[in-house]
Amino acid sequence: MHRSDGATWHQNAAIRALQGAIQAPGEACVMRMMAASMLLSTFESMNFDSSDLSWSIFFCGTKRIAGLVTQQHESYVGDESLIMDWIFYHDVMYKFSIKHWKTKNEDQIQLAAQEKIISKAIFSAERQTVVPIAGCSLELLDLLCQVIDAVHERNSPEHRSKPHLKVLRSLEIRLHDLSQRQSGVSSSDSTENDNAIHSEQVAELYRLAALIYLFLIAKGESTSYPGAITAITKAFELLSAVEHCERPWPLFIIGLAANTEDQRLSVLRVIEQSLALQPLGAMALADRMIRDAWVQQDLDDGGLDMLKLYGQVISRNRVPPCFT
Repeated sequence: MHRSDGATWHQNAAIRALQGAIQAPGEACVMRMMAASMLLSTFESMNFDSSDLSWSIFFCGTKRIAGLVTQQHESYVGDESLIMDWIFYHDVMYKFSIKHWKTKNEDQIQLAAQEKIISKAIFSAERQTVVPIAGCSLELLDLLCQVIDAVHERNSPEHRSKPHLKVLRSLEIRLHDLSQRQSGVSSSDSTENDNAIHSEQVAELYRLAALIYLFLIAKGESTSYPGAITAITKAFELLSAVEHCERPWPLFIIGLAANTEDQRLSVLRVIEQSLALQPLGAMALADRMIRDAWVQQDLDDGGLDMLKLYGQVISRNRVPPCFT
C-alpha cells in the first residue's frame, strides 16, 4: 500500500476528529470512535515501513476509549461484541510484541499491562467459540495473555521458581484441554464446510503455537523437550494439511520452532500462499522476521536461546511489529 496525499489528508482529518471526540465522548458515538481508531491502527500496521507513526499510538487511543464504556465480567453482543473482540485480539498481539521489544518505554509497558477488554464474561460458554476476527477463541487469547505474562528473563529469580512452574503447568493443562468450537450450525454447502474446516485448522494452529510458546519461551525448554516435541510435531502435521493461514502469529511461532529443512519449506509454502491472498501488512512482516530468525539460527548452529532470538528479530523493526 502506498500512501497518497489524499489518504494522508483523510487520515489527519480522522485523527483530529478522534482527538476531539476523546475529550468529550457522547455515548452514541463511542463505538464509532473505537472502530475509527482501530481502522487508523490497521492503516499504520499496513504501512509499517513507510509511516512516520506507529500503529500502537492509535491502539492506545482505542483502549482509552474502550475503558470509558466497558465493564469487566459483563457479556456483550452485536456490534459492541465485534468491536471488543477486535480490540482484544490486537491487545494480545500488542502484549506479545512489547514483551519481546528490547527498547520498550514506560508508556508501552503500561499499555501492555492494562486490564483486558473481553466481550464475554469469564464463565460464558461463548468464550470457547472461534471469533472470526481473531481466528481463535477468546479463551485461547486469554490463556495466551497469561502465558505472555509468565515470560521472564532467564536470569530473573522468578524464572522456573516453584510458583512460576505451577502457573505454567496450570496453563499447559488448560491449553491442552481447550476445545474451540465453531459458531453457527452445520451446512450442506461444500464451500461453507470447507471454510469451517479451515477455521478449525487455524484455531488449532493457534492452540499448538501457544503450547510451543509456553514450552520454549515461558518455560525455557529446548525443542527436544517431550512436550515441545509433541506440540511441534502436531503443528507441522496440521500445517501440511493447510493451504494458507491468514494469521501471522501462529506461523511466526511455529516457523521459529522449525528443526528441519522440510519443516521450513512447509512454513514457506503456507506463507507464500497466504501472501498471494494477503500481500500487505503483518503477513509480509512475519515472513521477513521468520527468515531473519532462520539466518540467526544457522549462524549460531542452533545454540541460540529462543527468548533471545525472539527479542532480536522483533526488535529489528522500526516500531513494535503488529502480528494481526
